[in-house]
Amino acid sequence: MVSLPMQQIDGKCVDQRKLMSLLRTIYGISNEGRNNFYVELRLNKYKIYRATDSPALTEAEIRDCRTYRRLL
Repeated sequence: MVSLPMQQIDGKCVDQRKLMSLLRTIYGISNEGRNNFYVELRLNKYKIYRATDSPALTEAEIRDCRTYRRLL
């Protein structure tokens, strides 16, 4: 079994749509139409496995996927 590179990020306050859009942009889609990555959410942590040799997400990219709630 081949081990894929994995990155773990804190899932708290992450906009899932923004994250998935970012991952598709960075890691792309294969010729078969499948994502070149997969994501697991466990215990409020995202585990991102990438099938390509692309680098891991940067802190700035992760920060752009965050949602922040305003306190009234």
